[in-house]
Amino acid sequence: MMTTQHLYRDYVLTIDYQAREPAYSVSFPDIPEIITSGDTLPDAFAHACEALDLHLESLQKLGHPAPAIRHRLVVEAA
Repeated sequence: MMTTQHLYRDYVLTIDYQAREPAYSVSFPDIPEIITSGDTLPDAFAHACEALDLHLESLQKLGHPAPAIRHRLVVEAA
């Protein structure tokens, strides 16, 4: 399995690749309720962004605060 981490709207998202369908699964460490996937890496990232946007919009409409950001993306030089 290959795992990459990305940042969208200051939230870290993790994309896992496995040689099965859907090939890419996405989760947010700070928002475990959001789980999505895609057949390609760009699709998985796009679905993750859409899922986060919809989740945050729903929370706002309900008068709930956005989840606290506890995870940070750390980039190290190789």
